[in-house]
Amino acid sequence: MPEIPQTSAYTARLTDALTGAVVDGGVGLPRFVRWLDRVGSDGSIEDSLAAGLEACNRVFGSEPSREHRTGDEFLHAAIHAVWPTGSSALISVDPAGSESESGTGPEIMLLGSSGAVYFDGTLGGAATVSKVGDR
Repeated sequence: MPEIPQTSAYTARLTDALTGAVVDGGVGLPRFVRWLDRVGSDGSIEDSLAAGLEACNRVFGSEPSREHRTGDEFLHAAIHAVWPTGSSALISVDPAGSESESGTGPEIMLLGSSGAVYFDGTLGGAATVSKVGDR
C-alpha cells in the first residue's frame, strides 16, 4: 500500500464528518462510499486516491482486504476496495477539465444500512443531503 500523504485541512474535516456520521449511528452500518475527485495541474491523482482510501479506512475501521486499481496517474485512476466486513468503496480521480473544476474538493456519498450522507466538494464539504433512518 502506498504511503499516505498529508491530507489537506478540507480532506481532514471531510473525513471527520464521514466518521462522525458513522459514530453517531446516523447511517447505521457503513456499507459503501463513492468518492469522486478532480485534481488541477498542480495536484496528484495518486495523492488524491491515497487520501480517499485513507478516509475510507477510517470509516470502515480497517484496511481493505481486497483492492483493484485501474488507470494511471495521468488520465484517470480508480480503486475499488472491499473491507473484511463486506463494505466497499469506489474512489475515482480525474484531472480537472478547467481551473474552475479543480480544487473544489471531492464529492462523496456514504451509504449505510439505515441512512446516507452526500457531501458536495463545491460547497466546502457541507453535507448537502442527509437521509437518516428512523431512530
